Amino acid sequence: MPVTIKDVAKAAGVSPSTVTRVIQNKSTISDETKKRVRKAMKELNYHPNLNARSLVSSYTQVIGLVLPDDSDVFYQNPFFPSVLRGIAQVASENHYAIQIATGKDEKERLNAISQMVYGKRVDGLIFLYAQENDPLIKLVTEEQFPFLILGKSLSPFIPLVDNDNIQAGFDAAEYFIKKGCSRIAFIGGTKKLYVTQDRLRGYEQALQEHKLDLDSHRTFFADEFLEEKGYKFSKQLFEYDPKTDAVITTDSLLAEGVCNYLNEHQLNVPVLSFDSVNPRLNLAAYVNINSLALGRTSFETILQIINDVKENRQICYRQVIAHEIRSEERRVGKECASM
Repeated sequence: MPVTIKDVAKAAGVSPSTVTRVIQNKSTISDETKKRVRKAMKELNYHPNLNARSLVSSYTQVIGLVLPDDSDVFYQNPFFPSVLRGIAQVASENHYAIQIATGKDEKERLNAISQMVYGKRVDGLIFLYAQENDPLIKLVTEEQFPFLILGKSLSPFIPLVDNDNIQAGFDAAEYFIKKGCSRIAFIGGTKKLYVTQDRLRGYEQALQEHKLDLDSHRTFFADEFLEEKGYKFSKQLFEYDPKTDAVITTDSLLAEGVCNYLNEHQLNVPVLSFDSVNPRLNLAAYVNINSLALGRTSFETILQIINDVKENRQICYRQVIAHEIRSEERRVGKECASM
């Protein structure tokens, strides 16, 4: 015979209505009770009927993930699988499903999330990017639909989970400055992304604080995070200034292109990138942005937002995930020399 809610309730020592509220992830149920009920569900191999439950409760137990414009680049970027793993872990723990909203352009993506929002196909949305003047963010804000951004917003009323990317950019530049570098290049993504703007700002602040020249010819911005972009910019960089003594990239795919160029031209210049796992590249260091924690915290936060909406509470969550620089100096043959 199939396992029922009553069977789970008996095994957990609670009422069937409590089991239902645990499945709905009600904030009124204690964490201890939730753990006990979920343990019983697992031991009894009980799987709630999400479709039937959504008809009764008006909640779907589904969260929508909104991807950036270019999905091909999204899937190539190692940052996103780590974020998705963190999201999937918390979704599974809370018996939530995930639905992807994507499209080849902004119009298709706007149509996808419109169907999610107006059709009430999801309980909330997580945007896996942040950019200026986004019409998708405008839509969900006007509809007062539960959402958050994995990134930055200039509005104090938009919930988000992010790193302190200004400080991270500062720390990356200062890492090289403290080793004697003075001609440090910056290769980032498109400037419409807040993450690029903030890391660039931190880089520039570090150079200014240490009284180093800001040279716009040492900064480059890629419309796509691709290896060939890193290679192309490296070529332009070293043709402009052969004495460049360090390179910061905001993405490991860009860093791979930089490293390929340096190896091909036998240049011993240290490179730093941003990632959450040790890139399989000959880097001087990388800024660990803890993308797994970004993903987990994003999902935990959207659940809190959904519960706040149920209780007619208006709270703007803004969570900052710590970063750290991890050095790989043992793999690098030199430090920076004064030029």
